[in-house]
Amino acid sequence: MCTCSTFRNPSPTPYFSNRKFIKLMKKEVIVTTIRELSDQLIKNWPLYSFVTSNPLAGLEHLHFEDAISRIRSQIGISGYPSSAMFEQVWNRGEINRSLVEQELLEREITLSVEESLDKLKKLEQQLPDERILGEVDRHMIKWLTVFLDQGSTEWGMPNRGEGFYEAWRMTARFDHTLPNRGTVSTLPDTPLKTLQQLLDSYRPDDLRALFRHHLLSLPGWTGYIKYRIDNSSDWQHRHPITLLDYLAVRLAVCLMHEEDVFPANVGEIDGVRNGDRIRSAWLQAMERTYQQQLVTRITAPRDGGEPGKAPDPEAQFVFCIDTRSERIRRAVEQSGNYQTFGYAGFFGVAMDYRHPEKSIRHKSCPPILESVYEVTEQVRPQQNRKASKFTFYNNLKNALNKFRFTLKNNIPASFGYVESAGFFYGLGLLLKTILPAWVDRFGKQVTEYIGQPEEFCDPVLHQKNAEEQANALLSVAEKTAIAKAAFDLMGWDHFAPLVVFAGHGSETANNPFGSSLDCGACAGNRGRHNARVLADICNDTAVRDRLAKQHGIRIPGDTLFLAAEHNTTTNHIQLFDDTAPEACRSQIRELQRRLENAQQIANREQFNMDGVAAHSTAEACRRAADWAETRPEWGLAGNASFIIGPRELTSGLNLEARSFLHSYNWEKDPDGQKLEAILQGPMVVTQWINNHYYFATVDNDYFGSGSKVTQNVTGKYGVVQGNGGDLKCGLPLESLREDDNLLQHLPLRLTVLIHAPRTRVESILEANRGSLGRLVSNEWIYLAVMDPEEGNSVSFIEEHPAQLVNAAGAGHMACG
Repeated sequence: MCTCSTFRNPSPTPYFSNRKFIKLMKKEVIVTTIRELSDQLIKNWPLYSFVTSNPLAGLEHLHFEDAISRIRSQIGISGYPSSAMFEQVWNRGEINRSLVEQELLEREITLSVEESLDKLKKLEQQLPDERILGEVDRHMIKWLTVFLDQGSTEWGMPNRGEGFYEAWRMTARFDHTLPNRGTVSTLPDTPLKTLQQLLDSYRPDDLRALFRHHLLSLPGWTGYIKYRIDNSSDWQHRHPITLLDYLAVRLAVCLMHEEDVFPANVGEIDGVRNGDRIRSAWLQAMERTYQQQLVTRITAPRDGGEPGKAPDPEAQFVFCIDTRSERIRRAVEQSGNYQTFGYAGFFGVAMDYRHPEKSIRHKSCPPILESVYEVTEQVRPQQNRKASKFTFYNNLKNALNKFRFTLKNNIPASFGYVESAGFFYGLGLLLKTILPAWVDRFGKQVTEYIGQPEEFCDPVLHQKNAEEQANALLSVAEKTAIAKAAFDLMGWDHFAPLVVFAGHGSETANNPFGSSLDCGACAGNRGRHNARVLADICNDTAVRDRLAKQHGIRIPGDTLFLAAEHNTTTNHIQLFDDTAPEACRSQIRELQRRLENAQQIANREQFNMDGVAAHSTAEACRRAADWAETRPEWGLAGNASFIIGPRELTSGLNLEARSFLHSYNWEKDPDGQKLEAILQGPMVVTQWINNHYYFATVDNDYFGSGSKVTQNVTGKYGVVQGNGGDLKCGLPLESLREDDNLLQHLPLRLTVLIHAPRTRVESILEANRGSLGRLVSNEWIYLAVMDPEEGNSVSFIEEHPAQLVNAAGAGHMACG
């Protein structure tokens, strides 16, 4: 039998009998070290609530380039765009030659532009080969897969309620593929005792390197464990797993395989490190090229039309700040006398939504916020018949799905199920392949017949975790605070007859990453329910009275607030108007007709078609319905900037769906509190999105998930490539590239442009140096200020070495 002597300590100072060191090996040292290292793991969100977040968030205290060097020394990532990526963007004319030359000189690189690119190509040929999984990795993947399963099998791993370590200890002794499996019965009964025993001869200073190596050996799986721990989901409560469990099992498996537990030193290839200076120069030149173009376009004089007061808008729309909203906002404004605003798509309601159809509760606010409310559906008076029909068919569907699932996944029954059901599966697959649009229309007709909760229910907002939900309804004061916060952050005090809060969601078929196309501000879920809640609050007469009397926000009596959902795949905008007064019906019908025109405008631009606009809408609908479509929509690919200011800054500009747009009026925010809230919330979320897209593009092996074509869903929560391997933690290649080589997303760090006095922005950063300030000073983002008190001149805060061209601020524009 293998013993602990297998664990060799590279340190020349063993301490087998030193009681002082042995004491340090107790719980506090091990637990504290693991807790500190967990912050550096890539949090891996499940498919059903996929959130694009910065995979290196735990290293944001370091400069961007230092963070890349740190993580590469541990797991060998790329971290920068490849020479092929730079060359592609260079050939498209999207990198300014003089800027590349300037960046190279500032780094004392005496190569021409062409020579530097050629050197990168040669250096990349020296990159190490892809890491091969070892036997310990394969064993861990096998047991993690069966333990973390969320219902993909009828027979689950036994003893999961006892936690991962105990379930493995009680079961692994029967694993005939595990060498020295008799050792399992000698292990202590807790993971902490196991680590203390196996690491008894190691110095406490060695623990950090040892634990880091094993936690990063399978970063996708440990990142998902981190998600389970941080989010405390229902599955985590039922089948708990910790990083302590993981390390105890992994080191025990090392013991049984007679592998050295201590990692070899990970050294970098000199050429790779030297190449980073060139890559950094090219990256900043590419980023500065985009910044110059953006600032020039925004500051350039534009024809504002005939002088005089603009007519009052017939309707106002509030869209999410999502980059896809930039395109639909322009299309809506072209379709009528409409005004649009940008606001984070959870609409300021930090809530969980309890879904009546799926009988689950999901988070519907940014991951960085704690949910303080819970929303349930309450059947409206006189709507019991519709609700009963919905409940009957929903229960029938769930029962049939459960029965089908049991037959499909139960080993004895599965053989007969395949034989009997094969014809129907084949027929369905044939129809979906040949007639995807017809199948989609049929499904929607069935759904329309059954009904949806929005048609017969009202969303009811409760305090979360209240013992008696009936007594936990929000007061008028609390509802008023939610409405006031929305109007304040957008600097909005004039209301049209119709005001539409438009959440957004995507529509795709056979897409494991479908939630990545939904609203990031709603934790990868649809934003329709948050929009419905805010519309209901704003239609409350008691809330309106309080807004007027206490806050001076006067909403006309004939103003109606509606909720809507923007389908980002087809650009269709669905209005939830079932409770609208009869007097508003004709106005709503006209609005819906014009929104159909806006849909065609947006789709024609999206697909770059010059023919009949309806053709582009047909193509969008086909992509949404086609089960074989690997690129149903582009999501937030291309995102590069976040603009905070009034619509006048960007109105009439085609920003190519690359900019997040948040409404803000600096004159209505004298103390800067509203701007600070935008920077602490929406800006951080957009930085997460931007960094996720960046790293998934530059190194899809580690930070993405490879091609959809070769992916397999595991456990209903994640994907692996082929039949196993590390759990993937990011976007697939099809969300980032038009084909195997052509980029759709250009990996640029986020440029934030704020329309506000520079002194105000600087004071906010100074007050938040440990969070917002470090994002700027460590160059995770670039922050520019368009100062209205200085003629709208643009300057960067914590500017990168070469300033943006001074002429960028020459074109002034009267804003705010």
